[in-house]
Amino acid sequence: MMIYFSRKRIISFFVALVGFLPDGCNSFGLPSKGITSSIHAPINQENNDPLRRQIVCSIPLMALSLPANAAETAAEAIRILTSKNIPGLGPPDVYYPAYFAGKWKTTRIISSSDDAFFKDLENLGVKLPIKVISEMRFVTYDAGKDFQQSDNANLNIAPAIADRSFNEQSYYASLSEEIGRLYSSTKSMPSIQSVNWAPTNPNVLSLDYYDGSSKEVKVTKRSSDVSNDGNNIFSSEFRRITQVPSSSGIAEGIPSVYKSRVLTKWKQVSPDVIEGIEILYNEAGVLGDKSSDPLQMGIGGSGAISSLYGGDSKDLADWRSTKTKILMERI
Repeated sequence: MMIYFSRKRIISFFVALVGFLPDGCNSFGLPSKGITSSIHAPINQENNDPLRRQIVCSIPLMALSLPANAAETAAEAIRILTSKNIPGLGPPDVYYPAYFAGKWKTTRIISSSDDAFFKDLENLGVKLPIKVISEMRFVTYDAGKDFQQSDNANLNIAPAIADRSFNEQSYYASLSEEIGRLYSSTKSMPSIQSVNWAPTNPNVLSLDYYDGSSKEVKVTKRSSDVSNDGNNIFSSEFRRITQVPSSSGIAEGIPSVYKSRVLTKWKQVSPDVIEGIEILYNEAGVLGDKSSDPLQMGIGGSGAISSLYGGDSKDLADWRSTKTKILMERI
């Protein structure tokens, strides 16, 4: 377990220590050279008692070996957990300030997207922007295993984590309901049958649908940051999405795998209101798939994409983005 000392506590400790060490101890709490600790040494005054000297001189070393109070602010607590990087992945999860904990009414405004999902909806009559009202839940992270807390006040800074299972189900159901309500002629989205996710393994979220299809979202890399006052939070996650369509569909159960990245920024407006912006990037093949489109790649590499990226652009990933504004109000 990593032991973390705040600068203020280290300074306070040594300031107090200077006035407490007896004669014969140096600043490290060890007997100075030439000072004997033998019980046969002459004792001229109480402060020179050898047993007392040995006990007092050991106090600094004992204190440094004790568990430290790891954080005094929410930002410090989050940075401690974020620093526990997993090689190649980054932090084990995205950690939020303590005020995120609880349930929130969440209003999402999907303002723009060139992703295939929303393009297909647009062809069926669904136009952006779309407002989706759902719920989100954040739970308090069990911080005790990662840093020590010395008083009850520090319990208020324990970071929170997103309940990804609850949030995904709530958003998906609300999106499906909103599309079905506003555009009844549109083919409905399949309902979720089960979700498999655990806080102890936050990197994998698996969903099964009633039509026999399934989806797995696996985080492959992440990073996050929080402002010193804890009011602004930023996170970035790279993900691998594996989708298996229903065996009765056109694809006949053949899985597809693509990359995804989600960028999120949060700002606390008041104790009960948080605003956020989310940009989702999904990989839609490579630009070479559009070689037959004269407006994109062009004949002989003379199209708009080729003019920007050069003749080798056919192997570049084609990323599609979806931009969403988020408003969370505490329930």
